[in-house]
Amino acid sequence: MLNALEILKQARDLGSTATLAQVDQEIAKHNYDSLRASEKVRYEWMVWDKVSPINAIAPHLILADAPQDGEIYTVSVDGRTVILQKHDPEQLGFAPMTREQALAHAEKQVDSMVEQAVDAQVKDQVLRALL
Repeated sequence: MLNALEILKQARDLGSTATLAQVDQEIAKHNYDSLRASEKVRYEWMVWDKVSPINAIAPHLILADAPQDGEIYTVSVDGRTVILQKHDPEQLGFAPMTREQALAHAEKQVDSMVEQAVDAQVKDQVLRALL
């Protein structure tokens, strides 16, 4: 979520005379639920089948350092794989993941990426409106 004080500071650094109330007002003009939904359609997440190449990398190379008894998930943006997660990201070491864990972690990652993308869009629009 955006920090209105940080945006105000950036706006003032760029020469704006905006107030905190104006920043809050500009942020409030954006429908976050709609923006998130629009952004999220760009993402795809799945448990990898362990046979298909990813970004032209052969499966045996990807599997070389993966836990043998765990699942691997991928996250793609606009059809391009940007994340390949071989182990549970919330555990130390290379802890394997079940299918359910992999999908839950992947969706959590996507939600975080979507939030960051939406925040960046809104921040840019708010700053432009204040200048």
